[in-house]
Amino acid sequence: MPHPVFQHLPLWARVAIERLDACSEFRTQRQLDEFLDAYAKTYGTEVDETTRTAARHICQQRFGDTFKERPLPEDIPPGTLRLVRLAREGALSSGDRVATRRLGECEVVRIHTPHSIEVRAVVSGEHYLLSGLSFGADARVISTMDALGPRIQDATPGEGS
Repeated sequence: MPHPVFQHLPLWARVAIERLDACSEFRTQRQLDEFLDAYAKTYGTEVDETTRTAARHICQQRFGDTFKERPLPEDIPPGTLRLVRLAREGALSSGDRVATRRLGECEVVRIHTPHSIEVRAVVSGEHYLLSGLSFGADARVISTMDALGPRIQDATPGEGS
């Protein structure tokens, strides 16, 4: 049996697919299923298996290799900040990715002190202040200068004073 085309899906299913289209970080089967369940609930219905399968099929066609199930990250111990992606080795700066057990993957928005950073959760977009961090005794906050003056603060461990 052929899968329904995009236009024949319920509105809430089309919205879920478009949400994945708008943000490549969400392009996983698990995230699609979460969006389908949430949007269907908003419309007072449940997701039937035909619609779920059709939405998955459309996403696989539309997004190709970018729509795949990412491996679950190994368990992050409570109170641990995992460095996921750094723009510069040995320096945490705005735009870098970190992960915590409760928030999952987050983008660093601002570094307030050597012991506190502001992050934005990738999935929800909400901002959180993480404090009580220890990057070591040599960690310090420095301003990065660009054409507009000091804008981004970096926590750079061990670079002279």
